[in-house]
Amino acid sequence: MTKQPQPSRPDLGTDLLRCMWRAAEAESSMPKTGAAARVIADIFAKEVALLRTVLEEHGWPGYRLVGARGSRAAWQIATYCGDGALQARAFGLLEKAVREQDADPEHYALLADRLCLNRGEPQRFGTLYIPTHNGSLVLYRVREPRQLDDRRHALGLGPHAEYARRLRADVLPLDVTAPLS
Repeated sequence: MTKQPQPSRPDLGTDLLRCMWRAAEAESSMPKTGAAARVIADIFAKEVALLRTVLEEHGWPGYRLVGARGSRAAWQIATYCGDGALQARAFGLLEKAVREQDADPEHYALLADRLCLNRGEPQRFGTLYIPTHNGSLVLYRVREPRQLDDRRHALGLGPHAEYARRLRADVLPLDVTAPLS
């Protein structure tokens, strides 16, 4: 990613980051009880409400609006919010932002594949791995596996084998030899 200009609304980026951090902190630090789950759900609801407002008022919160970190926070909220309609809306706006070089193409690929997973369809960009019964991760089904690297290249992403190597270095065990379809 090249150096981006100062965002026009860094305050929104800060708000998105705070929401993401609060949710992550709550999820990792709270005991796994019903009361804690309700607190976490309330925090996630605030995240979703903020993202929904930002999307309605500004479109995708890209680099020019909220900076790279704020845009990443928005992508994380959209990806993990569990609201399919909001995810679809965010995806359409993110797609436009990527075309305008105002958002990260990898975020687009990850959200596209998340939407495919949610619909039970094969993924397009090979970004998602799912756990097996023994705890290793295998690549989730891929649409037209022979064209996977072509789709990734068209988006400006590296080959899937490089992505899998990065994951293997970060997350073990990872079975990257599993079939693509």
